[in-house]
Amino acid sequence: MKLTSILISLFNACVIHKYHLKQFQKTQMIVLCKSKKSDYIDSKTYWLIALLDIMSKTLKSIMIKRLSDITETHLMLLNAQMRTRRKWFIISALNLLVDQVHAVWDCKIKYVIFMLSLNVAEAFNHVLHIRLLHTLRMRKTLNYIVNWTHSFLKDKESSLMFNEQISAMQWIDVDILQRFFISSILFLFFNASLIEKCEALEIKIKILDFINDINILIYDRFIESICETLSKAHNICTT
Repeated sequence: MKLTSILISLFNACVIHKYHLKQFQKTQMIVLCKSKKSDYIDSKTYWLIALLDIMSKTLKSIMIKRLSDITETHLMLLNAQMRTRRKWFIISALNLLVDQVHAVWDCKIKYVIFMLSLNVAEAFNHVLHIRLLHTLRMRKTLNYIVNWTHSFLKDKESSLMFNEQISAMQWIDVDILQRFFISSILFLFFNASLIEKCEALEIKIKILDFINDINILIYDRFIESICETLSKAHNICTT
């Protein structure tokens, strides 16, 4: 039996049984010294490189393709969300932003425009599993994808290799890793309900979500009103 056939059978079984094998959850972290440093006491003087299981990466690529196809076919995400989606490029985000600004400028009332840009790179590792899975279900994601995602998110283990010594496997408390391509798509779903709630309010706010940045565009006649709008948006996202 050819290797290709074996892998196809394995990946099909993972999809059918909605399961991400525990072996796929194991990684090895290699610690490398950065060059030209005066001392190596500070942890910032080291590179931390993650070696991932190649079959795990292949399975994730399959699930990314399926989730992306379903997302675009059934319009499951918002137009303001552009991270890692097919046919969405940085020029699309800039064009949308420019159009939003010009639309405000064209109003008969003279508005003050304010944009708050938030880098959410650190948020990837602090996503609540329960809420992410709930959001996937609420947006009518297929059941096998939800259950596979649940399996993918848990039971992660890693060993550390430093100075030719390898530690034992340790459980790691990480939610969705930023550098995984699939994490970006899952994070879009995680954010979608918050963006919808903010834009559903009767306040002058537009949100643009691209790569690691969420841009909140607010317009009103007075700075004080803009601050009040920001406070309302903050309350939505923290409750």
